[in-house]
This record gives sequence, C-alpha cells and structure tokens, in this order.
Amino acid sequence: MTAATLLAAVAAVTTVPPPALSATVSAGAADDCAVPSPAPYRRAAPGSAGVRVRPGGPARPVLLGLAGRLAVEACDATTGRYAVVRHHLWRYDTSGVEDSDVVRWYAADDSGAELAVRHPRPQVALDWWGPAGARAPRLTHAYASSEVLVSRAQFDGRRVDPPALVDVLAELAMWDSPDRSQRHLAARVLADTAGLTAYPATTDRAGRVGVGIAAFSERGRTRHLLILDARSGQVLAYEAATLTASGWRAQVYLLLLTRTHADRRWWEPPTAGEPVAASPPYLEPRHPAVWVIHSDQPCITDRARQLEGRR
Repeated sequence: MTAATLLAAVAAVTTVPPPALSATVSAGAADDCAVPSPAPYRRAAPGSAGVRVRPGGPARPVLLGLAGRLAVEACDATTGRYAVVRHHLWRYDTSGVEDSDVVRWYAADDSGAELAVRHPRPQVALDWWGPAGARAPRLTHAYASSEVLVSRAQFDGRRVDPPALVDVLAELAMWDSPDRSQRHLAARVLADTAGLTAYPATTDRAGRVGVGIAAFSERGRTRHLLILDARSGQVLAYEAATLTASGWRAQVYLLLLTRTHADRRWWEPPTAGEPVAASPPYLEPRHPAVWVIHSDQPCITDRARQLEGRR
C-alpha cells in the first residue's frame, strides 16, 4: 500500500475527507518536525528478542548528569494548538505480533484525534474527540510538579512503584511532547526513584543510541525499559520484556518518532457559520466504517494483568 493508497482508504471510510498530511515517514526514520501520516509497514515485523544492553549501574548519577545538560530540541520550537506525536507499537503474545503505526493530535483541553494503520489485518483506524473526551488521558497537569508526576505511579498513595513510573512516562510520551523544563522534571523524578538501573549506549529499533533506564518487577522476571535521548532527555523508546530460558523476550515495544505541533487535527468539525452536511458524522466518539482499535497504555504486561486481577 502506497501513501496515496492509504489516504484514499481514509477518504473511503469518512464522508469528510481529511486535509492532506505531509511528510510520510516509514517506521524507524529520523525525527522530523513536519506533521506525518502513518505509513504501511513494509518489512517483516521484528522478532520478539528483547533489547540487548551493556552492563549497567545505578541510574541516579546518570540521570542527574542528564538533567544538568538537557538540550532544547528542534521540534520544541514548533507551535500550534495540538501536540502531534507519531509512535509505532508492537505487541507480542502466543498468537503472534500486532503492530500499529499511529499519529495522535492532543490539545490542552483534552480534545484530539487519531489516525492509524494497524496489522496483521490491514486497516485504517480513525477517531476524533472533543474537549474532555473519553479518549483523553488528562495530561494538562501531568508535569505540574514532581508530586503530581509521581502520584501517577503510586499504588498505595505513598510508595512510588519504579516500574509504574517508567510505564507512566512511556504512556505520556504517546500523547504529548514534554518541553525542556518538563523533561528536566522527569529526569529528576527518575533520579530520585530507588531501584532503577542505567544502561549506557542503548540502541532502539530506529537505530538511535540513547540511555536505557530500567526497572524490574515480578521478582526480576519483567524488565520495564525506557530509552532516553542522551542530549534532550526525550523518550525514544520503551520495552516491557519477560525473562525466559532463552533470554529477554519483548511483550511490548514502543518507538516514539515524530514530535511536533499543529493548529488543526486531521479532520475538524465545522465552526459556526460553516455549512454542515445533510447527514453529519459528528458524533462522539465517531462511528467510522472500520473497527477502531485503540492503543492506550503501552504496557499490558503480566504484571499489569495481575494488578488488575487484585482490584
């Protein structure tokens, strides 16, 4: 499927065609500040072998050093109501691998949109939602302070769970692109969290080299790994992997690609004074002619399932 075929498929399942999306980027390409569109995955899905890391050590000194030298990214300077984030997500289970190439638009009022290509069943998934919509994770104050950020990773209201904190930062990166001050806050919160291990020169699936920060759960049998850019502190990738007899095996792998801003979503409802179609498809959530499968939290792991079972 070419990019033109993809956009034709999008137009075929909605009565209001989206505006043209520029800078189609294949998975694993270098970061770009242009608004992207999801691209069909052209290669065989990567195997489930976990990330190979060099011997690591305590994460605190590494994270404090990172926090002290954080650089501004080129895409930090982009402007627009919506933060636009593109990610590629792989999920592995006994039935095989499912992967999603997703572009999300997200605004401070929790309005947003999603346009995605998902496999193994080829499909274009479309969605949009208004302010305070059910799809929104309410991120406006996520980085308000270290206490607020940490509260997302507290199960008993007091103790910070290191794997949960790693998972939270990965989830936030799927929706928004934290600025330099917010990345500094995240690095300091990670530095103040006990039980984390740092792995230098860790390479993600896009070939980018960063700093791996890992937490372990299930008595060391599950590894929650963030790969951070060594200059900006931005999240490059996340992996949840399980230790098996043959080594680490990924359950989930998340690759963060484009981070930018835009004034409009891929499709916008009409404003006052604009003509409205006779049969407007402006319901929330919308009901497109495809089954919409959302990739919410990146870390649906054995540990997460056990926690859910205890509730």
